[in-house]
Amino acid sequence: MRRPHRIPVRSAVACAVLFALAGPVDAGLAVPAKALVARTLETPPPPQPPSPEPPSPAPIPPEGTPSDEAPEGNGAPSEGAGAAATVEHGATAGEALAYFMASRNYRTIRDLKSIMTAACRAAYDHDPTPFNGRKGFGLSAWDYREPALKPQATVAGIAVKGLWEDQGEAIEVRTETVRLAREAGGPWRVAAIEKVASEPWRYKESTPGVTTLRQILRAWIRRDFTAAKAHLSDAYVKRIEGRPEGLEAVFAGDANLRRAAFRIVAITPKGSAAATAQVRLIEAPAGRPTRLDGAPKSLLLVKRGSRWLLDDWR
Repeated sequence: MRRPHRIPVRSAVACAVLFALAGPVDAGLAVPAKALVARTLETPPPPQPPSPEPPSPAPIPPEGTPSDEAPEGNGAPSEGAGAAATVEHGATAGEALAYFMASRNYRTIRDLKSIMTAACRAAYDHDPTPFNGRKGFGLSAWDYREPALKPQATVAGIAVKGLWEDQGEAIEVRTETVRLAREAGGPWRVAAIEKVASEPWRYKESTPGVTTLRQILRAWIRRDFTAAKAHLSDAYVKRIEGRPEGLEAVFAGDANLRRAAFRIVAITPKGSAAATAQVRLIEAPAGRPTRLDGAPKSLLLVKRGSRWLLDDWR
């Protein structure tokens, strides 16, 4: 007796799934079960839509890469800056001279060169010291008469006195001739400077008390009353405390004037424990000429132990 043919369980399940998915099949189009199962297994699943990727952050430009955004700040041109809009100076000879004198500093080289002729810039590149001094030694105030030129003038030579300082102390007054020129219809430019005379102003004596005097006057330059107070005698502090016209008001001064320099004229000893110093204090409006003689002051110094102290300011 023949045994009935048994279909493997795995094949039976596959066929059942196949017929369930395929629906009713016409008898004339029947396909062997193994072929249908193989075809079904070979058919790839329907493609899924790709998930959206998060936007990648903008690349960070390397240092030194130009940016379209304007830099923060006051907009003043600085050394090494890119091509930026600058204010044209030199509409008159007087304006060109004022801008030139105010820019004679190693911190404002770009401004200084912008007011020069090409030949003057070449002279500056060869030796900048006559123009802006050395670091820590520079032009702090100047004086000249405003030039009165005819409208058609194209050249001018103007005598200028300049006060040069070192750590706030006046060391030299230099007389120069500044030569200006312009092309027809163009702005005035500095063509050359020529040193005519020099008068030394630095106090060179090693007088007792001069070191303390310099510290006090440098504090005056910085408007630093706290630093100056460390060099006051107790008797002087008691005399000036609470007085609105006291030393603190002297150190504050006029905020509209720049402290340009101090000059030590003389120190006269009074015995071995006191001295009187004659000084001149020079202040100037920003960017403008000013008198270089300064305001005269008399300072009394006294010796207490090994220290020299300020005992009066008048």
